[in-house]
Amino acid sequence: MCLALLKLIYSTAISEHAPLSICQARHGESAVLVIDLQTDYISGGDLVEGQASPLLTAFPALPDNVARMLADARAQRVPVVHVRELDCARESKWLPWWDKLHPPGGVGIGAVCAPEPWAQEQDGERVFVKHTYDAFMSGQTSQELIAHLRSLGVKRLFFAGALTKACVMFSANSAFTLGFEVYVVADCCADRSREHHDAVLGLYDGYHIRVIQSSEMKRMLSHSTEQ
Repeated sequence: MCLALLKLIYSTAISEHAPLSICQARHGESAVLVIDLQTDYISGGDLVEGQASPLLTAFPALPDNVARMLADARAQRVPVVHVRELDCARESKWLPWWDKLHPPGGVGIGAVCAPEPWAQEQDGERVFVKHTYDAFMSGQTSQELIAHLRSLGVKRLFFAGALTKACVMFSANSAFTLGFEVYVVADCCADRSREHHDAVLGLYDGYHIRVIQSSEMKRMLSHSTEQ
């Protein structure tokens, strides 16, 4: 009887402290990072009245794709973290060179920092405001972002956002150097031209990032939950 009791205690202790399967562990270590899905770059910004958004012209399905992807992530209780850009002379050290490359009126900058309604944060979701392209290289904001992700135990990031060649890839590159697994969700990212978007993702896919579709992201998260 004593032997049976000892066996029961031992087996219970093992089951309580056994490591989770890879899929279970990784589900809890994932987060979605939403980069610059704000009116400055999509529905407003440097557009004149009546002008169609070049980004939405090139990627008309973006709002629906992002809304569906965020709903899927939230349903799986995957953390969603938002990063937006607000440019100013004091914090945005790159602006003088940018103005030489792009004379005023050429390409808009982050001035309003308002989210698109289909990428709006929900209660409990953190929003971080950066002052440059890279979410992880913007001073105190970036330190707080990194600390937040570490506090959640995040090791894998799914990126959605705009512009693909700019803030998305700058941030994805830094996430890689910080040790995160980096997945760029292609149908939830956009640029001002399809050619730029495809060229950038095609160049880096499989090198230090993985490029996937939102449907694959949903399967990955669903599979890990079922384990």
